[in-house]
Amino acid sequence: MTLTHNQIVRSLQIFNHVLLIIGVLSCWFLNQWDWLLVSVYFYIITGMLGVNIGYHRLLSHRSFQTYKPIENLLSLIGVVTTIGSPMAWSAIHRQHHKSADKPDDPHSPYQLGKFRAWMGFWNYLPLSPKLIREMRKDRFQKFLHSYYLQIVVVYCLILFAINPWLVIFGYAIPACLCLHSTSSIIVIAHYHGYKLYQINDQSRNSWIAHLMSLGEGWHNTHHAKPYQWQHGEKWWELDPPSWIIRLIKIQSNKNLS
Repeated sequence: MTLTHNQIVRSLQIFNHVLLIIGVLSCWFLNQWDWLLVSVYFYIITGMLGVNIGYHRLLSHRSFQTYKPIENLLSLIGVVTTIGSPMAWSAIHRQHHKSADKPDDPHSPYQLGKFRAWMGFWNYLPLSPKLIREMRKDRFQKFLHSYYLQIVVVYCLILFAINPWLVIFGYAIPACLCLHSTSSIIVIAHYHGYKLYQINDQSRNSWIAHLMSLGEGWHNTHHAKPYQWQHGEKWWELDPPSWIIRLIKIQSNKNLS
């Protein structure tokens, strides 16, 4: 039986939560809590670079351009967060923006309920290939999608060769944190916070979601200006991903390529 991409991703996420429980119990019984700091470190690196900057602001919205090797590296880092391939994630995210909080939104908590939206029990309607037309022409992106599971396995083997515990604390736990950080945007940032812009959805600027997602919580501003690489507009709206983007971008785009 051939598993679909979504089935592969969900299976890995379940497995990662099992490893998370094993990791926390091992820290408790062995009194080696420093390993959780390793997980936080890997989470910040993979979550910030792979998801926030790579998957979201670069690939999904094309809000800026960078050098192709950097784009490919960010895409590869995003793969090991185990939230789906760049092509799959971008297609779902673009559909979300296209019909935010409406029936065709794949993961609106107003349509599915908070639990289903958070846990990934989404509305997987057939998505138009046009949503990712430029990515489907990219050989590297097609490679990441086709060999998604193999790439994750190779990454885990490399970590295992360095130290077996890194499979849990360098891959599984950071991947779980990345999953729930994106869920915080899907749910919390559509219920909690304030609106700078009156737009036709329930997105909000939420400091809670902002902390949980490592800088993606100014969600109402993002929905109002999805092609803007800098989300924070008020002086208190710190935007760590934009600090890195400022260093690696060649130029900004106003529309999807």
